[in-house]
Amino acid sequence: MFHLLEERNPNRSKHWWIRLGTSDTDTALTVAANLATAADNLGDDVDHTYYWDKGHATNEDPGDFIKWVARVTGHKS
Repeated sequence: MFHLLEERNPNRSKHWWIRLGTSDTDTALTVAANLATAADNLGDDVDHTYYWDKGHATNEDPGDFIKWVARVTGHKS
């Protein structure tokens, strides 16, 4: 957060894929929300979603992630 809010890094990623389960016991939901909001307020492309009733490191939409990577990199199949 320091590099997004205090001392902005112009070389940071401008694309963010943030996922968190609502039953995560390792990371507070506010951590993901604050990160997504800070990046969005800087004009970055943010795709932020919570997985309902899922825990830490849950991967519910790997196909969507691959499509997102293709979109942000400009990859054409």
